[in-house]
Amino acid sequence: MKTPEPNHWPRPSAKAIGPDLQRLIMFKTILIPLDGSALAEAALPAAVAIATSANPASELVLVRVVPDLWIDDILLPGQLETYQAHIKQDCQDYLDACAEPLRKDGMCVTVLVASGEPATQILEVAAIARADLIAMATHGRSGLQRIMIGSVADKVIHRANVPMLLVRPPDSLSEINQNS
Repeated sequence: MKTPEPNHWPRPSAKAIGPDLQRLIMFKTILIPLDGSALAEAALPAAVAIATSANPASELVLVRVVPDLWIDDILLPGQLETYQAHIKQDCQDYLDACAEPLRKDGMCVTVLVASGEPATQILEVAAIARADLIAMATHGRSGLQRIMIGSVADKVIHRANVPMLLVRPPDSLSEINQNS
């Protein structure tokens, strides 16, 4: 399986969030959950802008959660573990590829792969990493669609003990992801 290339996001300047907000924000550790989609990566520019303008020593923690697997097929001993290890390695490779350009820009970036229910794992990683902020993208669903599909962002925001930055991607990106 080929490791997906991270989508390229614009590098925001320190002016992106404005001087008044820069003085108010002092986040040391920003957690950014990613799922391999361009939609999830839409949170990166805002998190990078906050990290680079508010506190030059800020750390970004990129996390990807591998949901627990439900497999209907009968597997031989060791097959499930091999399959899970392969998925985790693909996730690690993806996060490393996302982190590389940020590190080249001089940022401190940690990458973590977690397993389990996404919202729960995001909150656990936030606690372990002592995150001051969780920055994540949201599909922007509402009404019946939100009730039926659920929202990881919604679950996290209702249970988080730290501030959250929810980024809604441009309409064109949101439409692409909803159709796929």
